[in-house]
Amino acid sequence: MFPSSFNQPKFCPTPDWNPYGITFANETAIGKMRFSVGFFISTNNTVYTVNEEKKQILMWISNSINANKIISTNFQESRSIFITNNGDIYYDNGDIYYSNGPRNGRVDKWISNTDTHVKVMDVNSSCFGLFVDINNTLYCSMNFNHKIVKRWLNNSEMISTTAAGSGISGSASNQLSRPMGIFVDVNFDLYVADCNNNRIQLFKSGKLNGTTIVGKGSSSNNNSLRCPSGIVLDADKYLFIVDRWNNRIIRSGSNDIRCIIGCGREGSQSHQLNDPVTLSFDSYGNIFITDIFNDRIQKFNFLLNSCDKSSAVQSGYSSRLTRNYPKYSRTGCDLSMYYYEAIQVNVNESRYYTLNSNSPIDIYGFMYTDNFYPFDPSINLIMEDDDSFGKLQFKIGAFLRSTTANVLVVTTASPNVTGTFSVIVSGIHNVTFERLDTSSVVHSIYSSALTENHPIDSHTVCDHSTYYEAIQMTVNKSGYYTFVSNSKIDLNGYMYQDDFNPSNTLKNLISEDDNSCVNPDKCVIGDACNVRTKGIGITLDDILRYEINQNMPLKNQSLLVKISIGLTTVMFLLGLINSILSLLTFQNANLRKVGCGTYLLASSITSLLTISMFTINFCFVLLTQMNLSINLSVGRGGCISIEPLLKVFLYFDTWLNACVAIERAINVYKSVNFNKEKSKRLARWIIFILPFCITATIIHEPLHRNIFDYQVEDRYKRMIIETHRWCVINYSRIVQNYNTAILFIHLIGPFIANLFSALFIIFGTARQRSVAQTSKNYMAHIREQLREHKQLVISPAILLVLAMPRLIISLSSGCVKVSDNPWLYLFAYFISFTSSILVFIIFVVPSELYRKTLKETLIAWQRRIRH
Repeated sequence: MFPSSFNQPKFCPTPDWNPYGITFANETAIGKMRFSVGFFISTNNTVYTVNEEKKQILMWISNSINANKIISTNFQESRSIFITNNGDIYYDNGDIYYSNGPRNGRVDKWISNTDTHVKVMDVNSSCFGLFVDINNTLYCSMNFNHKIVKRWLNNSEMISTTAAGSGISGSASNQLSRPMGIFVDVNFDLYVADCNNNRIQLFKSGKLNGTTIVGKGSSSNNNSLRCPSGIVLDADKYLFIVDRWNNRIIRSGSNDIRCIIGCGREGSQSHQLNDPVTLSFDSYGNIFITDIFNDRIQKFNFLLNSCDKSSAVQSGYSSRLTRNYPKYSRTGCDLSMYYYEAIQVNVNESRYYTLNSNSPIDIYGFMYTDNFYPFDPSINLIMEDDDSFGKLQFKIGAFLRSTTANVLVVTTASPNVTGTFSVIVSGIHNVTFERLDTSSVVHSIYSSALTENHPIDSHTVCDHSTYYEAIQMTVNKSGYYTFVSNSKIDLNGYMYQDDFNPSNTLKNLISEDDNSCVNPDKCVIGDACNVRTKGIGITLDDILRYEINQNMPLKNQSLLVKISIGLTTVMFLLGLINSILSLLTFQNANLRKVGCGTYLLASSITSLLTISMFTINFCFVLLTQMNLSINLSVGRGGCISIEPLLKVFLYFDTWLNACVAIERAINVYKSVNFNKEKSKRLARWIIFILPFCITATIIHEPLHRNIFDYQVEDRYKRMIIETHRWCVINYSRIVQNYNTAILFIHLIGPFIANLFSALFIIFGTARQRSVAQTSKNYMAHIREQLREHKQLVISPAILLVLAMPRLIISLSSGCVKVSDNPWLYLFAYFISFTSSILVFIIFVVPSELYRKTLKETLIAWQRRIRH
């Protein structure tokens, strides 16, 4: 066994690094970087890298500022290097795909004591990662061949075997896709940065099936990776990962995954990275990173005082987020709006400080340098945290500078939440706080319409041709501007400098975006290639979709959700009482000697079913939005069945009320010739047939309902920040027109039946009495009947008023922005179901006969209970 030549420092439980890097080597020393370059730091802190342009290996010995040893080589291009304890240098000599000259496809070794180069491995590929373990086994990460191979260097035969990957690109446990950096620990467990699969794979010693420990497919995918390219372990097996296309470094442990360097957007400033590829520690714990697009190697110093808390001085700041505070979107889009407060933290000496929050609500913290711009929260971002401090509180370890502004932005983890908070800053000195006003943002608006007369763009979105419009923008002052689109259609945006050439759309292109800003309640949801169009009608899902905070207990939900829970509970209890009292009334056989009593008995049952299904629907929406771990098949089943069943019960109940009014009108018309037995038989048949007729009119609904699973990414870090599982409805135009007609039939039909029946009863009875009682004229009898039967007119009018909100909601455009007035739509939705809890009030309370029957029934039940 050989001692490890790789620096694996042991850190304290709370290590942090200065987020402002120092350029260790620039283009002058290392040349122009391409894709990936080899980089290594030995245990004696000698730094090794390559200059691909000059085909040299560069060495910085004894903390030299400049490379003080240069080794000339014959490599084609070298993607990786590894140095053993005896000073031998293993370097990639591959580039089998990109070279224009000889294609080497091998690993060479420079022998330190003889200053000679020898071949040690044939790989027919470039090695994007090299590693020599403590058993003297050489590993090569074959990026283009999707596998890791190894060779025992003590064996004279140059035979390589597969350590991981099948050689075929894939995401199965035994497959890799464009692997890059590798690391082998003392137990010979192999860690692989699986670039195209956006994950870190762990292959236990001797195993060809790996386990995803970070990234896509892992048990915790909170920090999504985009082409991880480097992986290093410290002494405690914490993973330090180069998240290449997110331009950051993250540290991952058993219960902690956080960004430590490059936590804002990409760039060339000292706190930014642009296409980092490899990472190495020196023996002091400082981090060195190859920053490819900036053609530099950056050094980020380990902050020793991040571990020393013995002499910490604490400073406190307290405030309250209210609805008067400004809002912004912490993800950079109008996806959700968050109240925030920007606080400037002033320090007398540039040092390391920790900032801890304390609040009854879930708090999120962001640390910025110089300025905070709410219209683009990625600018100047240094560090962020959500729950490192536990109990939904942030803990930020940051290097605060006395020479520039340090801005802490406190906001909430969920949108539209308010509450108190405090921040405790610990460090070697006291700090002072200053609240900043950052709410002054100027908006400029441009509107147009794409038509068939517009030119066609050669950009392709899912292989579709697209119309485009080119717009020149003039600004009075150079600066940073944000462009956000708002349309009923899915839009792409491209920003060009100087000129736009339709025949060469890549020329002068400086930025582009497709679907970073998901606008709540737009007609289109999803992204360009996975899109759903919202149909006409607003459902409970639409109303509560952006109000329910995912994976949070009820106590941390928004006020709207809490009130809706209370209203649902009250409505269910009132509906239960209404149905019980109505059932006690109409179970009396004497009242069911005519069809009217039978209809009302059935209505007592259907009203209970309606309000029960209403409660189930609300609970289903609430629970599936709060807890996305609920089985997808359960969500799909509820999406398909609950709302259609709710409609069946609601329509059934409404038509039963109409049947009561129609029978009463027939009774008046027939007078003494009214056949009670025939009426009772007809009522039974109608009650039996009516559910089938109603079901037949909406039987197509489950076919047009389904679950749409959609993940939202932060457009700057490409992190999955929200996952939505929505129940969506998608109707064709013909089906939508049919639905509109059916809706009018089921909501307006019963009202017309109620109203005309009531008018017929009043005018018919008045005419009959005017013939029998000639002492009063016809108009006097009408007024008398109106006073006597006014509830017959009032009842259908009340039912219509209560049904109108549901009619309006059901016919509202899918493009209505519900989140602007969620209270209005929620109360309208609830009001539309109150008719189901009013059977007792509308039919029993106004009738002396029904009240008397109920009283007798209650007395009879009381006697039974006593005996």
